[in-house]
Amino acid sequence: MSSNILKILFFCLFSCFTLISTDFEQISTSYFYFLLFIIIFNVIRKLNIALIDVWNVSFLFIILSEALLPYTSISNKQIEAVKFLVIANNIINIGYLTITKKHHSFNYENNLSNLKVRKSSSNILILLVLFYFGMRIKSAFLSFTIGRSEASAVLETNFILTAIISSLGLILPALIAYYYLFIKKTKIIIPFLIASPIYFILFLEGSRFPLLFSFLGFILVSQAIIFKNMNFKKYVILTMAFLSLFIVSVVMKQLRTSNSSYNKVSIFETTKDAGLASLFAKNASPEGIIDMTDLMFTYFETNDFKYGSSTSFILYFWVPRSIWPDKPTMIGHWLIRDFRSGFGSGHSASFGFTGDLYADFGFFSLAFVFLLGRLLKVGEEFKNKAIKSNSFKTILGAMMFPYVFFFVRSPITATMNFLGILFFYFLLKKIFFIK
Repeated sequence: MSSNILKILFFCLFSCFTLISTDFEQISTSYFYFLLFIIIFNVIRKLNIALIDVWNVSFLFIILSEALLPYTSISNKQIEAVKFLVIANNIINIGYLTITKKHHSFNYENNLSNLKVRKSSSNILILLVLFYFGMRIKSAFLSFTIGRSEASAVLETNFILTAIISSLGLILPALIAYYYLFIKKTKIIIPFLIASPIYFILFLEGSRFPLLFSFLGFILVSQAIIFKNMNFKKYVILTMAFLSLFIVSVVMKQLRTSNSSYNKVSIFETTKDAGLASLFAKNASPEGIIDMTDLMFTYFETNDFKYGSSTSFILYFWVPRSIWPDKPTMIGHWLIRDFRSGFGSGHSASFGFTGDLYADFGFFSLAFVFLLGRLLKVGEEFKNKAIKSNSFKTILGAMMFPYVFFFVRSPITATMNFLGILFFYFLLKKIFFIK
């Protein structure tokens, strides 16, 4: 409890510092080291990765890394955008820390003994892997050969279908791991080989974070059996696996932007005078959220807020335009076209976890951001119980990691993907088991 109060105090103090400071570089660099210290302290103290740590890592990689890149000039609106996003992230952490007691009873027992497994389950998993491979191989090959941006301009994609297929790529390795390790009780190499076509596709696409969380889902499910009783050898194997994945992700980032055969691949390419923050920014994945927040501030200076219509898009995104031709679009689609041009019909920008809420309620949206932090803590309780249960819900607990990570980038898109994950989760649970 006292530790939480101290953390809340630090987040409040840094918010005050952010409000007072007018130095863009000072705010962003200081917050980078502050948040990095909080993340490392949490992981070492608990020897576990909590959802709040995943959230903060995502904020560093996706949002703050943009502020750490070199700028020729900084506008007042950009400074306001950085301040708003930093304070909003502090409020998320404060909301998370204000829940100190477990208020929800999540009790999941391993009830496999009460269920009969269908003999066709293995064939169904293999068919789903082949289906995913067939649906994504063309776009993956184009992304690898001509670059991801160029490929997205060439290919015509259905937004909802893409979200569903992406969800399958995230949950399928975890399902495969659960089936073969918990039910069939095979060695880990068998489910890994069966899931490997998914990793191959994600590598070709240059999708670093989907690859990371697809692999992480596999590991989190596997660890309940394979890594339950850890020893030095298993720690070395696990460390080498994630180190290899990190190196692959950096190579992916440098290869995905162009098809030039002259591109130089360097794992830690940096200048002599660059610090840790600059090196981090170079290898992170800024999504332009600070730029979009700047754009959003400009727009709503002369336009009314949406009062719920922007956030509520998640309730009716699934309705086809053939039925509802005038269906509203996401803020990432329409707002950029009000100010800029040259976008393809399917292009949409990321506005981050504050985007739709700010579009609806302005600065009053920070109250809802606080509630998001508290909901994150509830999700933490669910995740912990689910992963430790060794039940089928272990898969769902593992999927909380990618959901939280991508939520920072785009809550609506992340929720769409998670709904796809839930669809495959319940569908395959019905397929696998007979009561």
